[in-house]
Amino acid sequence: MIVEQAMNGENMPTPGRGVYGLRVHGLDEVSELLPAEGAALGWPAVRVRQLDAPPPPPVPLDDRRGTRVLADGRTLALDRLAGTAIFYGPALTPDVLAHPYLAPVATTVNRWAGRETFHSGAFVLADRAWAVLGPRTAGKSSLLAALAARGVPILTDDILVVDGVEAFAGPRCVDLRQPVPGAALPTWLARAGDRLRVGLPPIAPRVPLGGWLFLCWGDAVTLTRLPGTTLLARLAGQRSFGQLRSDPAALLSIAALPAWELTRPRDWAALDDTHRLLADTIAASRAVGSGQGR
Repeated sequence: MIVEQAMNGENMPTPGRGVYGLRVHGLDEVSELLPAEGAALGWPAVRVRQLDAPPPPPVPLDDRRGTRVLADGRTLALDRLAGTAIFYGPALTPDVLAHPYLAPVATTVNRWAGRETFHSGAFVLADRAWAVLGPRTAGKSSLLAALAARGVPILTDDILVVDGVEAFAGPRCVDLRQPVPGAALPTWLARAGDRLRVGLPPIAPRVPLGGWLFLCWGDAVTLTRLPGTTLLARLAGQRSFGQLRSDPAALLSIAALPAWELTRPRDWAALDDTHRLLADTIAASRAVGSGQGR
């Protein structure tokens, strides 16, 4: 019962923010996060804090609590019972806490809630969210920023949280190492000037998931449909923080959605062709699905 109270957000005095399917407290002033009004009452709640102090002894992460050592050496201590996520180390600015440091909090708390999480971005076309996956050099964020410049709503940049066949919105920004040519979007420097942050407009806090796109580089813009068995193996490899258990049936259900491999050249001039091919393919896929009563 105590776990349910903590995860349901009782005893959380601030209104919080709604992001990644969570009600996040302690980052109320961060404009990149959606307002709390978009968060459902049943969403897990977590309070984010920082302590410039020595970290606690390492504790293996299980279904209740534990620590995670982050890439920069900071320690993140998570407690499901208390509903807290505490970063130990030099203070981070709120915008950096929201993105990208909120990602390990979101993956852990959502996995505790029985949801799946992936290292993935997502955009919205034909009233569905379409996940964009690939290695770090695949150009996920640059593709999402280019689509945003063409009026395509972006659901999330780096972490995709899925509950059944619903996908949740991430922070309202995309961080780039270099600008996208011709992208007339609000931008500012973030992460101590190391990234160009692209601002995104508000979006619905959750959108039905439509399917999957896996990015790779090639000589031409092509979309190749992937069979279900291939998709299942790829999704299993893209899950965030696989140390925590998940429901195999949940992975099977989302692996039934359509998936493609998107190949395109390393050429900004190919972005218009990429956008057109995505829009046409997704529209055709949705039309076929509707005709089959899906």
